[in-house]
Amino acid sequence: MTREFEAEYTLEAGVRCPHCEKRIETVQVVRLLRTKVNFTSSLPRRGQVMICPKCEVVLGADVGGVI
Repeated sequence: MTREFEAEYTLEAGVRCPHCEKRIETVQVVRLLRTKVNFTSSLPRRGQVMICPKCEVVLGADVGGVI
C-alpha cells in the first residue's frame, strides 16, 4: 500500500504513538481540503493533520506553532 502524504518530519526525540504504542521517530503530514460547507464560513479552506507512520492514526500536533 502506498501512502500519500505532503511531508514527513523527524522528531528531535523518539516517542510512542498513543494509539499503537510503537516507537516513532517521524510523523507524516496529510493535507486537508474543505470540499463542502452549508454556510458562509470563515474557517480556512486548507489545513493539515499529522499521522503516525505506523498505524496512520491522526496525532495531536501542529506544524509551525505552539500546541
